[in-house]
Amino acid sequence: MDSDRVVDQTRVYLIHPLREHFSRTGQAAYVSGDSFVYYDPDREPVGPDFYVVRGGRQEGQPKWVAWEAGWLMPTTVFEFLSPSTEVRDRGDKFCIYRDALRVEDYVLIDQESLQIEVYHLQSEQYVSQNPDQDGWYELPSLSLQVGVEGDWLRLRTAHGELLPTASETAVRERQRAEQEQQRAEQERQRAEQERQRADQLEAENRRLLDELDRLRSRRAE
Repeated sequence: MDSDRVVDQTRVYLIHPLREHFSRTGQAAYVSGDSFVYYDPDREPVGPDFYVVRGGRQEGQPKWVAWEAGWLMPTTVFEFLSPSTEVRDRGDKFCIYRDALRVEDYVLIDQESLQIEVYHLQSEQYVSQNPDQDGWYELPSLSLQVGVEGDWLRLRTAHGELLPTASETAVRERQRAEQEQQRAEQERQRAEQERQRADQLEAENRRLLDELDRLRSRRAE
């Protein structure tokens, strides 16, 4: 997975779906990727590939400055491992996320194989987590699961529903619109059939009344 593919992965399959999920469910969170997190005025910032700050606000800021936001820190961090970054992701960053930021869930993903490692913070230590039988990992910090679907890393609910991308949402909305149009057309056809039946009954009633009038007239003669 090259750097452009990592960008597509984070923007298309992680950032947008998760922002929409939090917006839809009314949860406050700052969701970003490939940007800096300033966590200590006296230390250099870190730049996670993808991260979430639960309780944060999405206000268009290009970076996260903890002391400007009530010292809120990222609660979830993803790093995509490459030969040039793996040593730091498993070393310095691992310790920073654990000890300084106290990130609840730290996720490492091999860029090529998409093999996932999930570490959950327990008693101030990162504990490696095991996947379920389908290969998906629980992320308590998001109340979601992470796993691989096709060629991409995806997030899903505990019920197995994938958080949709923008294009998937557009397809679903188009399908819903088409279904609504079909239902409206079916309703129009049903209404037309009912109108035709009513017209036929009315015509039959008129015919019977006319026939009855003719019979009465003959009897009167």
